[in-house]
Parts: sequence; C-alpha cells; structure tokens
Amino acid sequence: MQATHQDIDLLGNWEGYRVYGTRIPTNTNRPIEIHLKPAHGWWGGCSRCGCSGCSYHDRRIRTIRDLPVFGRTVELHVEIRRVLCPVCGPVQEAVPWLTRYNRVTNRLAEAICMLAEIMSIKEVAKFYRLAWHTVKEIHKRHLKQQLEPIDLSGVTQLLIDEFAIQKGHRYATVVVDAVQKRVLWVGRGRSRESIRPFFELLGDQRTNIEAVALDMSSAYINEIADQCP
Repeated sequence: MQATHQDIDLLGNWEGYRVYGTRIPTNTNRPIEIHLKPAHGWWGGCSRCGCSGCSYHDRRIRTIRDLPVFGRTVELHVEIRRVLCPVCGPVQEAVPWLTRYNRVTNRLAEAICMLAEIMSIKEVAKFYRLAWHTVKEIHKRHLKQQLEPIDLSGVTQLLIDEFAIQKGHRYATVVVDAVQKRVLWVGRGRSRESIRPFFELLGDQRTNIEAVALDMSSAYINEIADQCP
C-alpha cells in the first residue's frame, strides 16, 4: 500500500501544517522532499510577541531540514507566512516546530545537540550531512540556553591566567573562582582592556575581592590594582 499525504502528516507531526506534495528520488543520495503548507484555519500569530490578532502580510517557501528517515535525508519545502503585527511590524508567523530563522526543525536541532555531547562537531555534521558551521551554531545556541548567567555573589578570591588559542598565535584570558574552583569568565586577549569587561561584570562586588593569584603579567597586575585596590 502506498502512503498517502495524510499518513505522512501523521508520521511527521508538523503541527499547523499539512502535506500537499512529496518526491522520493530513486537516487538514494538525493533527499526526500516533502512540501508543506499551513492547514486550513490554522493561525500561528507573531513569532516575537505572540500576538494572535495579526493580519497576513506575505508568504514564501523555505527549505528546512528534518530528521532523516531510513538513512535518507529529508528536506521540507515549507510555505512560511509573515504577519503584520501591530507591535513588531512584518514578522514571521510562529511555527511550533521551527525556531525563527532556523534552517532545521526543532527536533533535528535537539538530536544534533544530543549527539554533540559524545561526538565532535565535524562528526555530527558528517552524520546528518550538514555544514560544519550550521551544526556549530545550533550547538552554541543550545549551550547558551542551558548555561544560566554566572552567579558572582560571594566571590572573594580569583585565579587569572592566559592560554593560547589558534596554534598559539592568539591568546585568551580565563578567570576562576579560587574557592569554588569554577570558571567565572573567559575573554579574548591578554591586555588590560581585554580583562576589563570581567571587572565591569563584577560591578560593586569588586570590593569583596581579597586576593588574586596570577603570573607576573604587568597588564593584569596594573588592571587589578586599579579595579581591586
């Protein structure tokens, strides 16, 4: 029995959308193509503020990658509408399974991040047949969401050091809480200016700093002397 568009709808579970066309190339190296458009009566609203009383502005087709099926790459050709929000102006309609501006579905992004916990970005990109920078950006957004802003309260002792990046041609600075043994901040460079943003982030709590351990870098020493007398 040949699968119908309704069957693919149920399997794909693209909320608010329905299948109106498919293409399965005989060449297994070519992606399976699934064409989607908004279901009749479905209304996503503004993807920024959530406003549901917007009028439609325009629409266009975007190519989105979804999870592979039986080892085959899956490409969705999705009709994305823009709404005219009274607050945000023309903006993409909210799609439950797609983050705004993303080129992959949310479930593929989640699968990529899970695999990136045990594999390198290069290997994950090869597995899903995606560009390295695409996978890297997805994983970076995931890490930003997972890591809450660092709590700087109660910090009294610091460890500051530099380390080489990009084969030693450039450097970065790391600041560690000497008591709790946790990284507080990492920034590019090893000058006074490059470490200053950490102390700006520390704010009034700079007065709580009792001791700093570091090498004999005059740039670090001078900046610490000014920031934490």
